[in-house]
Order: sequence, then C-alpha cells, then structure tokens
Amino acid sequence: MFAPLLALILGAPPEPPCADPVRVTVVVVYASAKTAETDPKLATLADEVRKRDPKLTGFSVVTTLQKSIPPGEAHTFDLPEQQTLKVAVDRSKDKDDRVGLTITPPGLGEITYSCVCGKFFPIVTPHKTGGGEQLIVAVMGKPCVAGKKDK
Repeated sequence: MFAPLLALILGAPPEPPCADPVRVTVVVVYASAKTAETDPKLATLADEVRKRDPKLTGFSVVTTLQKSIPPGEAHTFDLPEQQTLKVAVDRSKDKDDRVGLTITPPGLGEITYSCVCGKFFPIVTPHKTGGGEQLIVAVMGKPCVAGKKDK
C-alpha cells in the first residue's frame, strides 16, 4: 500500500541485486620449509605468507578447482588429504562489482567477506599434510557473464 507512494517520493526503486551465478575458483597451494622452489605464479602470495611465517620457503600449486554457484547456494570442494572447503555465495555482483562469499576452510570456522570480482582471497589453514606442508587455499569469486555485453 505504501510502496507505490514511497517510490514516488524517493524516486525509482533500487535495482535488484544481480542473480547471476558466481564462478568460484579455488587454488590449492602447499607451502613447505623443506624446499626453496616457488612457482612464479605464487610469488606475491609467497612474499605475503613469509611476512608471517618466514620458515615457509617453497610454494607450489597442487590443483585448481572451479564451480558455478548460484546466489543463496553452497558447494563443498574436495581438497587433498580428505580435507574440504565449503563455499557459499551470499550475493552475486553488486554495483561495486563485489561478490559476497562465506567460506569454511579446513580447521577454521566460517569466514564471510565481500571481494572484488577476479581477485583471490588466500587463507593459510592450520592443516599440515603427511609430508609436513602447510595447506593454503586461495578463493576467487567471479560473476558468470559469458556471452553478456558487460564482460
């Protein structure tokens, strides 16, 4: 009853949030104190992690996983050594090109955050592999815009 009146007073209603699925990419990384070899793609990540733990000298990509997840839904990614990472899409791209995700990495509680589309959010988990490597997961959310003009 009041909605049409408010729309007239306040102007046009705000645009509804984007309902497009979000393409979630998870990069699984092992960090080790036993090697100094670092994948060149991980140089920036390695520099940041070493600020907190200088013993970690080697970084390698183990696998990359992807899944298109609609807003309001979640997916559990199977990681090495029977670990899992749950990713829920809270909202797709907003007016600032940010997506909202809630992730549950191995050994940690839920982390809810908003991120710029196409940027990775790395998490150093407390999980250590049988070989002593530290498990790191980097999560990126990117709206699925294939075939759309606003790529």
